[in-house]
Amino acid sequence: MTVLPERSRVGATDGLLLLVVTLWGSNFSVVKVAIEEIPPLAFNGLRLVLASMVLVGAARLADATMPRRSDWLRLVALGLVGHCGYQFTFVLGLARTSVTNSSLILGCLPVTVLLLNAVSRRREAVARRQWLGVALAFVGLYLVVGDGTALTLETIRGDLLVIGSVWCWGWYTIGSRPLLSRYTPLALTACTTVVGTVSFLLFAMRSLLALEWRAVSGWAWVGTAASGLLALSLSYVLWYRGVQQLGSARTALYSNLVPVVAMVVAAVGLREPIGVIKLLGAGLVLSALALTRMVTEGAVSVPLAPASVPVRAARL
Repeated sequence: MTVLPERSRVGATDGLLLLVVTLWGSNFSVVKVAIEEIPPLAFNGLRLVLASMVLVGAARLADATMPRRSDWLRLVALGLVGHCGYQFTFVLGLARTSVTNSSLILGCLPVTVLLLNAVSRRREAVARRQWLGVALAFVGLYLVVGDGTALTLETIRGDLLVIGSVWCWGWYTIGSRPLLSRYTPLALTACTTVVGTVSFLLFAMRSLLALEWRAVSGWAWVGTAASGLLALSLSYVLWYRGVQQLGSARTALYSNLVPVVAMVVAAVGLREPIGVIKLLGAGLVLSALALTRMVTEGAVSVPLAPASVPVRAARL
């Protein structure tokens, strides 16, 4: 094989990862607009159903090994917390707070995973620079969440819900690792997503039944479909192609750009104000992510969702 095709392949993979970053970053604004017409729980129920169908179909096409019966108890727990719990707190939180706040909070997933690893039974050593990253992340989030220009009781509730969603996904990230030694990320994510979708529909059913379907605009339906098919499904496949081609460490660097894209899209499309304090907080959060992601190339990757999202990706 010549060098040129290899460079071309890597370049194409980098381009697809930039597409994933764009989809994930834009998805915050898409969700924010769609839930103005479709109640948050109904919206999330619909897009989860779409994502489940796509992921199950992809798993079948890939002939992925399905989990053993002895592993289903863990799978159900992962689906309940990592998908149902995550999506429930995420969408209700985003409905109450800004895209900028929610994207930066979700961007702190690596910090959450680092802390959970430090206190878990399989404690992992945390380097000094990573503890520095944790400290910077907390300071940055304080500046972002505590920015008085848009601080209300409702936004505080929204921020707290989004923080809860990060801990749900962090727990899912840690809890899914043992199963990744036996199953592919696609098979594991498909199974847990189905569990999470079925349980989430129990909460969303009343909202779905009360939904005035004809009153919803075409753009809201397009946003719902795009969020389910692109942010929660296609992006997952492209992300893991990046992990296969470039390795987990290099691929993970791209997720640092998601909050940046989300902030820019929200500022342009939704006209969300971004003051100096939020920019300073965002800079600290992004610096924290760079410090906490200084890991070896051989680090274990975990399923993305999402986009919903490897250990360093967030599901939206």
